[in-house]
Amino acid sequence: MAKKELTKPRVLVVDDGTTYAEIIAARMPEVVLVDPSPLGAEHRIPDGKEALDYLAGHRHQVDIVLLDMHFDVPEDRLFTLDDAASLRKTRRFQGVAIHREIRARYPALPVVLLTSIQDLAPVEAAGDLAAQSMTYFLDGDDLDALRIRINAAWQETGAEKEGARVLWGEDPSMRAVRRRLAVVARGRMPVILEGETGTGKSFLAEHAIHRESGRPGPFVVCDLATVPFDLIPAHLFGALRGAYTGSVTDRKGLFEMANQGTLFIDEVQNIPKEVQKQLLQALQEHRIRPLGSAREVAVDVKVIAASNRPLDAAVASGQFRSDLYMRLSPARRVCIPPLRERASDLRFLAGRFVERAVRDPDVEELMKRVTEAVGLPDGAPMELIIGRPKSLSKTRDRLELLLPEPAWQMLAAHKWPGNTRELENVMQNIVTFTLIGAVDAIRDGMDIRTARLQVDPGLIGELLSGSAILVESDVPSPSRGRSARNVDVEINPSSTLNGVSSDVEKQYFLKLFQRTEGDFGEMARILLGDREKSRAVRLRFNQLGLKVREISRG
Repeated sequence: MAKKELTKPRVLVVDDGTTYAEIIAARMPEVVLVDPSPLGAEHRIPDGKEALDYLAGHRHQVDIVLLDMHFDVPEDRLFTLDDAASLRKTRRFQGVAIHREIRARYPALPVVLLTSIQDLAPVEAAGDLAAQSMTYFLDGDDLDALRIRINAAWQETGAEKEGARVLWGEDPSMRAVRRRLAVVARGRMPVILEGETGTGKSFLAEHAIHRESGRPGPFVVCDLATVPFDLIPAHLFGALRGAYTGSVTDRKGLFEMANQGTLFIDEVQNIPKEVQKQLLQALQEHRIRPLGSAREVAVDVKVIAASNRPLDAAVASGQFRSDLYMRLSPARRVCIPPLRERASDLRFLAGRFVERAVRDPDVEELMKRVTEAVGLPDGAPMELIIGRPKSLSKTRDRLELLLPEPAWQMLAAHKWPGNTRELENVMQNIVTFTLIGAVDAIRDGMDIRTARLQVDPGLIGELLSGSAILVESDVPSPSRGRSARNVDVEINPSSTLNGVSSDVEKQYFLKLFQRTEGDFGEMARILLGDREKSRAVRLRFNQLGLKVREISRG
């Protein structure tokens, strides 16, 4: 399935009448009206309580809420306005009460309120509503004014970029980050991005800074963890042939490659002190000198320096030059919060990562086999359902992945040291292994008729515990002759011991996979002494970034 770019805002109309929904459907092709099944062709939700029920399961399908003010609905369908409000007043200003409930649950969801601020004068909440930047007031019935309000909300959220919505979520801290990034993206001035590993610094650097900067040049990544210390100057600034041992051709540096664009330097605190001075000069003079060259090269580069710990701490410890830190501009520093501080985003992000997982080439074939078996159309999406299951959608247009409440609580209680990257990996594995289980059941002759797959809570425990651990086994593989644990690996230098050990483990798993001809049961017997633990081995295989399909092709 090709990835679809979102080009139109998806608008959910909450209105007890049909007028606005009919007008938008007939005269505003630039938006998509959400169809909250099973309501059908009316394309609207008639009251606040039903709206909140719908958003609880479909928030990711809504970009903007269009909310009426007056609701003439039964009293038991009304939210309380205030203790002293009469029924008449509660109905007249029911939009305010609904707005409060939406804002409490989804603070980053834009709401276009169909009233003017002047109309709200009798309501104490008027000032609070006016002060909320994600609330837009429509004064009158002017269709162009409605277009302007919807477009303003669309631009505010950045929702036209489907990939970026994965990271933003609902938490107010990420709203602040989004606004901050919109400011620092302008111009050529450098930016400091700080945040723990896995918080999405490289993604934000490219999508929220470089793409919003308007710079015509490319986005170039410099990952210093993969570059030997003695080659960092050549890597950044280039080198002529013969400038260092093994240099047989001229080499263009990353600064030249990023000319008129953006250079993202990951883990900038690892730059050797002697190279930091060269970087400082490049930032000050906008010129670089390749190694072995007598001439300087002018460059126009916006530098984004990323670090997984505060750079001011590296300055205080003497690891990082204070003058370079000041040139990178602490005033343009942006700190990305860790996932454990964004608990309200976990549900939303988990759902989005499930949607992304089914677009992975290794998962598409599994999805196709399962959707065909349960009678869904080819290319049907997957939706994450958390907690007590509801009745299956009458439209049967998607596969539902049911995560029982105890399993969800395990995810919610996890500290997520790997942040959004770890969450995405976990959700990818949940999807993959749940589909594998369904495919195995189909192959064994089971008749699967429901379009709902339940996640095994035991799988969650394995994922969060780190699953397979390397252990020694002197028992030789009976089908391969020699001891499968005796494989040769290379020690490749890295900036951290963790990087070295991860690379060694990846090599070991790859060679063991090849030695056992892809038999995960045999790998589990060698590593864990139990063929029944093949799923744990395959989990670790995936976590190391190894892909069965790619290896098989190779």
